[in-house]
Amino acid sequence: MLHPGASLLILKALDKSGSGKMQWIINAINYAVSKKVNIISMSLGGPQDTKELHNAILNAVNNNILVVCAAGNRGDKGNVKTDELDYPGAYDEVIEVGAIDSNKGIAPFSNSNLYVDLVAPGVNILSTYKNQGYATLSGTSMATPHVSGALAIIIEWANKEFERNMTESEYYAQLIKFTKALQLSRRLQGNGYITLNLQ
Repeated sequence: MLHPGASLLILKALDKSGSGKMQWIINAINYAVSKKVNIISMSLGGPQDTKELHNAILNAVNNNILVVCAAGNRGDKGNVKTDELDYPGAYDEVIEVGAIDSNKGIAPFSNSNLYVDLVAPGVNILSTYKNQGYATLSGTSMATPHVSGALAIIIEWANKEFERNMTESEYYAQLIKFTKALQLSRRLQGNGYITLNLQ
C-alpha cells in the first residue's frame, strides 16, 4: 500500500462558529494556488453563487489543482426530483462529494444534483475535534476528506505508474476508475462510491 509523504497546508477561512465572508474563502483558495498545492479540499459551502468564487475555482483548476468540495447537507431524503445546490460544490469544475452511510445508502441530508461526482462515508465518522478531543460527526464535510486523501494516494500511484506528472483531468479520470456505482440515481451518487484499491 502506498503511503504518500503528503504535506498539509491548513488555511482558516471561517470563524469559530463556522461562518465567514465569501472573500475569506476566495483569499484562502488564491493563497493555496500561490503555494502550488496539488489538492484543495473544502468542507464548506452555501447557496450563494458568486462570479468571484467561481473565478477563484477556475484559477485553481487552470493551475492543475484538484478541487474537492462537499456537496452540502440540505438534501431532502433522496428526493431526486429536487436539486439542492451549494457552492463551490455545485461548480462543474470541482469534484463534488456526497455522503453515504455504513450500508452504502445515501445519507438523507446529502444534496442531490447533476454535479455530484461521487460519494464517500459521511455518517457517524469518528474525527478529531476541538480541545484536542474526538467526536462522531455526520455530513458531506466528513465525506470530502475521504476523497481528498484518496486523491493524494492516486497522485503518487499514477505518477509512478505512468512515469510522469499528470494533468488535473487525468487524475480525475483515475479517481473515477476507483468508484463503484450503486443502484441509485446519478443525481445522488454521481459515479458511485470510492473504492480505492491499488493492488
